[in-house]
Amino acid sequence: MRMNQWDALAQSLDSLRAAYDENFEASHGFLPGSPASQECSQEALAGDWGTSPTRDANIAPLPAVFAVLDHLQSLSILFRSSGGVTTPHTIARAALDIAIGPWFVLEADIGARERVRRYMNIRLQSLKEQTLLESGRGTVIRDHAVDRIARILDSARVHGFDVHRTRDRYQPAYLGTAMPSTTKLAPQIISEKAPSLGALFWRMGSAVTHGQHHGLAMFFGKTEHVVDPAVGDAAVQMQTSSKDTALRCGGAPLAAIAMLRRLYAQYGWETGKFEAAASNVVRTWQTVGGVQAPPVPQTFLPGGR
Repeated sequence: MRMNQWDALAQSLDSLRAAYDENFEASHGFLPGSPASQECSQEALAGDWGTSPTRDANIAPLPAVFAVLDHLQSLSILFRSSGGVTTPHTIARAALDIAIGPWFVLEADIGARERVRRYMNIRLQSLKEQTLLESGRGTVIRDHAVDRIARILDSARVHGFDVHRTRDRYQPAYLGTAMPSTTKLAPQIISEKAPSLGALFWRMGSAVTHGQHHGLAMFFGKTEHVVDPAVGDAAVQMQTSSKDTALRCGGAPLAAIAMLRRLYAQYGWETGKFEAAASNVVRTWQTVGGVQAPPVPQTFLPGGR
């Protein structure tokens, strides 16, 4: 492969971001006649949780989408720098984690009611975390979050949703069924046909993020010299390569592509430039990672289902 492989990985991520930015600047949201527009035109769930919860459920994923692309841009910067041996793995793991929320909410053909339920469960999870930011009672942040939780649950009951609370003070209330865990959804966002792949990306990233020995040991190079022969201590160099990074961090771009595919479909955006950029990402990361055919799940190829 006659090219700077680090730069090739970075360029592929830059192209994906550029394609998204072009679509966003042209629309700043979903287009008329899109599935999102059709759902919002028939609002039937207004209440104390908001006057237009269906619109909220369709628009709210955008900040998280930006965060995912921002993380990919950070990867691009690191790939062009002289540092960052372990850091790309931490960023890639975070990008995979963040992408799951928008991907889950923007699933096609689930209907406005289910989309609102999923969105509200994510809101309840966030608000619960907000109540834990400050200790004690009567704080502004806590009171605001508690009030919003009450409004959501009251409106949910009015509209016939099943409301559930847990006795665990750290777990949020939820509507219907609880939000699936990241470990459950990671295999699905990467490939339902190869569920071990998504779980592997998640676990490898988590091992590095939490500084676990088996995660950091992936970066051990050759033994430089014995420090203490009596006990066998030796100095090793921590290092990585473009190939290893592409293989271990590939879950981030794959999750981003899956997330954006759902966004583009729900918003009615033109997909030509995005699909070209997505195909380039897959092809580039495969080549750098030395992945042989079958290259990637069919869902990540143009026209894939």
